[in-house]
Amino acid sequence: MANSKDNLSKYGKTFIGFDEPSGNAMDSIGGYTGTLYNAPTRVTGWNGIGNAMSFNGTNQYVDFNSKIIPIGAKSIRFKIKILNKPSIPSLLLATTDASTKDGDTIAIDTNGRVYWNSLRAIASNPRFSLYSNKIITDGLWHDVLFIWDGKTNSDSVKVYIDDMIAPDATTTALETEIRIGTYNLRLGAVNNGTTPTTYFYNGQLDSIEIYDRVVSPIPDKYLIQHNSQYKFYDGSSWITTTPTETNFLLYGMENLDHIKEAQWKELSGNKSIVMWSDFEDKQFASIVLNKDTFKAQDLLGDTAQVIYYTDSDTSLVSFETGVEPYSVYDYIGELPEVLVYTETTDDIIVSTTTEPFDIYDEFGDSVEVLYYTDDEEVNEADLILEANWSPIDELEGDFEVVTWTDEAPETAQRVLEMTAIPKPQFIKLVNPKRVYGALDDVIVNDISQSYRDEARYFIAGETPDKWYVWDKKLEKFVVSDASTEQAISANGMKHTDLNNITDAQWRTWKEKYLNIGVFLKDNPRDTIVSVVESVSYEDYLPRDTTTISDTSLYILNTTAKIDISFDANILKGILSDDDLTRVQYRVLLNNGYYYPTDGSFTKLGESPQNIELVIGSKDIRIDDWNTLKIEFQDFFGTTDYWQASFIGSYSGLMFKDVYGQYFSSEIGEVLQYLDFGVIIAGQTTIEHEVILKNQYGYDVKNIHLYANTSNFPTGMTCEFSTSSSPFDPQPDLRLGSVLQNNEEMSFFIRLKSELGATPDANGSFDIIVRADKA
Repeated sequence: MANSKDNLSKYGKTFIGFDEPSGNAMDSIGGYTGTLYNAPTRVTGWNGIGNAMSFNGTNQYVDFNSKIIPIGAKSIRFKIKILNKPSIPSLLLATTDASTKDGDTIAIDTNGRVYWNSLRAIASNPRFSLYSNKIITDGLWHDVLFIWDGKTNSDSVKVYIDDMIAPDATTTALETEIRIGTYNLRLGAVNNGTTPTTYFYNGQLDSIEIYDRVVSPIPDKYLIQHNSQYKFYDGSSWITTTPTETNFLLYGMENLDHIKEAQWKELSGNKSIVMWSDFEDKQFASIVLNKDTFKAQDLLGDTAQVIYYTDSDTSLVSFETGVEPYSVYDYIGELPEVLVYTETTDDIIVSTTTEPFDIYDEFGDSVEVLYYTDDEEVNEADLILEANWSPIDELEGDFEVVTWTDEAPETAQRVLEMTAIPKPQFIKLVNPKRVYGALDDVIVNDISQSYRDEARYFIAGETPDKWYVWDKKLEKFVVSDASTEQAISANGMKHTDLNNITDAQWRTWKEKYLNIGVFLKDNPRDTIVSVVESVSYEDYLPRDTTTISDTSLYILNTTAKIDISFDANILKGILSDDDLTRVQYRVLLNNGYYYPTDGSFTKLGESPQNIELVIGSKDIRIDDWNTLKIEFQDFFGTTDYWQASFIGSYSGLMFKDVYGQYFSSEIGEVLQYLDFGVIIAGQTTIEHEVILKNQYGYDVKNIHLYANTSNFPTGMTCEFSTSSSPFDPQPDLRLGSVLQNNEEMSFFIRLKSELGATPDANGSFDIIVRADKA
């Protein structure tokens, strides 16, 4: 399953391939943009195809406009090439400054090992820190995959390097992750939210894949079934094994490139290729066996003879040769001379089909006709010339034919008949098609009826100022001249050339739009009739909501919807879209950006998407009106919002006085003190009533009230009671009843001192409450 096409098509959240010809780096799945600083350069990609990004180690880096790396379970895979061990750690990618913020860093240490730190700002030690055992600073390309299942079970974090069967190293996370990275994703340098000054990366980076789950690292495996046996080729001979899962993993071949024609011939008879995969949605397997192309002439020569013996009627014998259709005019030219010899006295008739012409084509625009006759009765000359001309020829550009009649609508006939000589046409889309994700295939159904293929095809981006064709030698799309008919015929692609472009080659098309240019050419003899029935394309996107028919793309898009509740400062909801496109949102509080803080939308996620966000009391106006707004949109950018106003209050189990004033906030910030005044040694204070209110948003039970008296002077105690009369003194209170959401209850507290208690002018204590969710 560890092939990127399967993983990215189903689970991919981000793919950064650096395959753009120039300019910014793009996330081809999420649509995020990476700005290049100090001109890091594009070099040949890790597999010899496309581009990789090269960093100089002194000042080059790339900043994206989103944090991108998800919270919780995740997989991060990339290709890396680095020559030397760095003198200080060099950062590959980061959403934190690697010391005091939330987020992730992946880097190379001074020993040449790759490592992953997941940091938590509230603790001095990281959530986890995983270092590889393998040294990768050898100047070769390496395939690195980090995964974390988001849990704290043993060996929950793993790294694979090149070998995707067994992990290179593992570790355990200390806690799960609930906070997103502090800064947007940066490649190639430390990330402190400002211009970096240290930890620059010196090397090459390519094909960054990011997922919000653990993806299987195990690649698809192949065995060859031959004569009821299962075999693999170890580089020198065929080895027989049994088709168990263990043997597929141990001996199965990841590709068949190393098997040549001579080795295939060793397996006589029928052969089958058997594939093992743990990808749950795998529906078919595709194997390409390459062989050098050849023609019959390569085997038989240019003057091959076919000898056929039969005792049947020879009129039934026919032979077909695989040559391109041709016309006699291809051999004898457009103006042939016909010489006929015959001994008969019959009339000789030679007919030929030519394009229509008139006298002006032969003699020019100005013709004088001299007329002679010896008929004495003729006193004037009449000349009738039939020419292929119409008044419409004088109208330049587009025109409309408007008819008027006073006939009744049910009887009026509006018929316009036209005859014309076919002219070559270059047709392109009025509105280019938007490409979402990566382009996978373009399919042309060309049903031309021609002895010679004259139709030509080009592709372009959003604007047709440049037309491209696929160059088989350079293995890339190149700009082609389409300015004249001759250039189009010479440079354009035939429909077979267009249909033979592979999905891997189409993915090198990095334009956001796709335009198809089609050149059609007919002739009056109808030996060339160009017909294109349909043109369609595919990309890496869910197609449950898309129907492609002929050359039209119909997209069913419904507006995303949200089901929201806001109680006790907790925002809960479900964001969904009926047509199952991915959705995203952002939260605004009092007309300011609250989440994400930079005002961007969250990354596009699968629908439905759960939302749960705690609004801290420090961010709202307590006992005053606040406005909460959620803007949400689907993949196509259709936007809607939900908005509500509320009176700000604290959340949690809150202490209040009898006047309704809070003693502290939910984070322990003191708002007022419970003042007992001066306490005389040996006396007991009057009881004070304290109101406990449940503002959690849900019911609680097993309530436990007690005092932290660590700062009490010696001889001083605190007593609790559920009533003031009588006051039943208890060192703490344990309440078995359920306290419902927004329900209040009173309890009473007093202080008792002994004779000889140590005086303390500033004695204090804390009242602590704990409870479980009901």
